[in-house]
Amino acid sequence: MDGWASRVRSDPAALIPEPASALGEVLDEVEAAFDRRPWPLLVDVPADRPIQVVGDSHGDWPAVSAGVRFARRGPTPERFVALGDYVDRGTRAQPDPAALPNGSIWNAAYLLAWAAHDPDRIVPLRGNHEATRQILVPGPTLLRELRRAYPPRDALPLFERLVGLLERLPLAARSENGVVFVHGGIPPADRLDPRSWRKDDLALLEGLLWSDPSLDYEDRAAGFPYGPEELAEFLRAVGCRVMVKGHAPDHSGRAIFDGRLLTVHTSDIFASFGERGVLMAEVPAGRRVETAADLALRSWNGTDWELRPIAGLAREA
Repeated sequence: MDGWASRVRSDPAALIPEPASALGEVLDEVEAAFDRRPWPLLVDVPADRPIQVVGDSHGDWPAVSAGVRFARRGPTPERFVALGDYVDRGTRAQPDPAALPNGSIWNAAYLLAWAAHDPDRIVPLRGNHEATRQILVPGPTLLRELRRAYPPRDALPLFERLVGLLERLPLAARSENGVVFVHGGIPPADRLDPRSWRKDDLALLEGLLWSDPSLDYEDRAAGFPYGPEELAEFLRAVGCRVMVKGHAPDHSGRAIFDGRLLTVHTSDIFASFGERGVLMAEVPAGRRVETAADLALRSWNGTDWELRPIAGLAREA
């Protein structure tokens, strides 16, 4: 009989009626896989097939699982990168309680189960909500969701285990054909070279997970703004031409900085922001990516992923 991790990969909702031991079994398998093959801070992703990229999901496991199914629809699965913020805000509709309660749990378990099973094709990155013990996030809901789903004696131990595994995810990824993926922004100027990155470097975490482009910037008490010149320096340091990120929803679905930066969000919490939609980007296989114009963008309508234009590709004034 298939174990719980296998069942969760097929259906994130499989855990919903089950006891805490079922989630614990999933986390056991993930922990064993991460022990066998620890994630690097920067993952190099081959460009031999398209790469599907989802942004902040915050518990919207229906959209995320639809993205994974899309990437694995053919006889040869494509690659899949998730940009972080899988937990907290934990529903697909606001206010809380919402239509899909405790979505953070099922979303995180689903992505961790896939990352453990197929790390060559499924690469979930850390967002700022996966680093809450290093840099605090206002208003987290994951522990509250666990307490709604499980008895009090189980909720806190599951929280510690789940967060501990999320903290082991990589900080960034880059494709062989020139795209770098991060949650929020760029490192501080003295940490642009990935060879200098260290897992316990809070300044590095703040830059990659909390920062925003200057056109989106808001004072979150963490992170810093960066402009096109700073972005260009980071892209040169990692050997890329384009960055795809999440974090700040205002430009979701829109390319900025002359097509060098694309923001994507994949949660209906943010469907009214930016270019409006639950979005997924695609990096093509093979050819070198020079600008966001070389990427594809899709919007989830609840049934299909529909192609749509990327806004903002005309040269900015």
